[in-house]
Amino acid sequence: MNHMNLKTTLIALVALTTTLSSVAQPVRPRKHPVRFKQISRNMPAEWYGSAEGIAAADSVLKYQFPSGGWGKNMDWHKAPEGKKIKEKQQIWEAIHSKDGVGATIDNGATTTEMLLLAKVYDATKKSKYKKAFVKGLNYLLEAQYENGGWPQFYPFKPANKEGHPFYSNHITFNDDAMYLVMKALRDIYEDQEPYAALKLSDKEKARARSAYKKGIDCILKCQIKKNGKLTVWCQQHDEHTFEPAGARSYEHPSFTACNETPNIIKLLMDEPNPSDEIVNAVTAAIEWLKAHALKDVAIEEYENKDGKYDRRLVHKFGSEVWARYYDLETEEPYVCDRDGIKQPGMEYISYERRIGYGWYGTNTQKVISRYPKWLKKVRP
Repeated sequence: MNHMNLKTTLIALVALTTTLSSVAQPVRPRKHPVRFKQISRNMPAEWYGSAEGIAAADSVLKYQFPSGGWGKNMDWHKAPEGKKIKEKQQIWEAIHSKDGVGATIDNGATTTEMLLLAKVYDATKKSKYKKAFVKGLNYLLEAQYENGGWPQFYPFKPANKEGHPFYSNHITFNDDAMYLVMKALRDIYEDQEPYAALKLSDKEKARARSAYKKGIDCILKCQIKKNGKLTVWCQQHDEHTFEPAGARSYEHPSFTACNETPNIIKLLMDEPNPSDEIVNAVTAAIEWLKAHALKDVAIEEYENKDGKYDRRLVHKFGSEVWARYYDLETEEPYVCDRDGIKQPGMEYISYERRIGYGWYGTNTQKVISRYPKWLKKVRP
């Protein structure tokens, strides 16, 4: 399909699905079990000193890699069942393997475990939790490239059978990998809670500050230029050239307008005394995002004809959403199935990919709304 027609086709599809939505059944609420990320962030302070909180922290200690990091997508606070038993066993085996591959910053891994350890240490003052936290901090510092970026996995995954390096070696913004690491480092060197309770040394905090500053420099180098003009960021960038890079079959090198780019902008906006380079980077990105909003469109969750949870875009006057991906050449929004073929809308891809990936989002609006006040503050 001609990419120049993608946006036009998308608008037509939205109009069609809006008509269909008038007869659709309301979506059934989905159950969201308490996940490890939630218990690390949101439990009452006294919970972290309870038997349950201590048991969760002890589980985290058990699965810490020798490198200092952790595997991803595991609810360490729960007894595993079914598939999770196998996954935990695989992680345990990887921890004791020779290469130690498996520790990652993907999907909040490592930073989330460190947050729980800091809170449990604050509640118990048991040195084993601080020791594991510092080991995790050293892992983050060691995993950073000299150019300031972070790979998705460290130690690196070995090359595949064709001899090609894995995409996880790229500088990774995808799913907020670098964002969460840098946010944690900033909170650590600024002595924000709960990290202040650890009473880290000045040397440790200085190393965290240095790593954070290098990360900011890397972000600026990765910002995509088109026709000599700054735009936004890709999910991954080549660790050598800083150019946009692909990952899985449905993750092409692209402009991103929700998820990754807005959080990168948030990091830059949070700099206390931003340089002209940072101000220019933020301004250019905001302008690009404004120009690429999908107007009078909303994301609808609904129950499809098979009685399953589903997603689609519908017409909604005054609403805006942003696509996760925009083509690097045409700057048109698209979605993609596992076959790697770009499509104009979710109607063209499988149900599994439609509900299993965040193709559209609205978090972009928050940074756009914040921008005027921020700019007035930093450049009165």
